[in-house]
Amino acid sequence: MSSQHNHATVSHELSLGQYFDNIKTAVITTFKGMMITLKYVYGVRPVTIEYPEVKEELPEISRSRLYNDAENCISCLQCASACPVDCIYISANRRATDAPALKTKDGTAIKLDLTMYTIDTALCCYCGLCTTVCPTSCLTHTTDYEYASYTVDQMKYDYLAPEVRAWRTRIVKD
Repeated sequence: MSSQHNHATVSHELSLGQYFDNIKTAVITTFKGMMITLKYVYGVRPVTIEYPEVKEELPEISRSRLYNDAENCISCLQCASACPVDCIYISANRRATDAPALKTKDGTAIKLDLTMYTIDTALCCYCGLCTTVCPTSCLTHTTDYEYASYTVDQMKYDYLAPEVRAWRTRIVKD
C-alpha cells in the first residue's frame, strides 16, 4: 500500500479546563434558549379566541352574509345583472294600477311586486357589486358570518320567507 491511502488519525486531547468550559457553554446556551421559549409561552397573549363562546366583532364594512330588505326593494334587477356569478334569482310582477301606492324608506316609488328574491350563497363570491348598484340600498352586506350549512341546498336564502324577513329587526338600522 502506498502512503497516500493511509489516513492519519488526528488525536485531540481535551484538557480538564476545556472540558468544564464546554459544560459551562452548554448550560448557558441551553438556559438562553429556554428563556426565549418561556418568554413566548408565558409572556405573549394568545392570538386565538375561544370560539363559539367568544365571537369576533367584525368591522361594519366587512362583506359577510347578504341581506335584502324586501320591504324597500323596487325589483329593478340591477343586483342580478351586476352579479358576476349569477347567484341572485329575482322576479317581479307589475303592480295593478288601482293598487295603493307604495314607497321605499327613501321615497322611491315601488312599481313592481317582488315575487321571488333568492341568493345562493354557495355561489356568491362576496364581491359587493350587487350592493353598490342597488338604488335604494336595500341590499347590503352584514356582519353575520355564522351561516355554515351541511348541504349546498341549505345555502339558498329566500328573502321573502318569514324566517329570513325576521332577520330585519336584527340587521336593518332605520
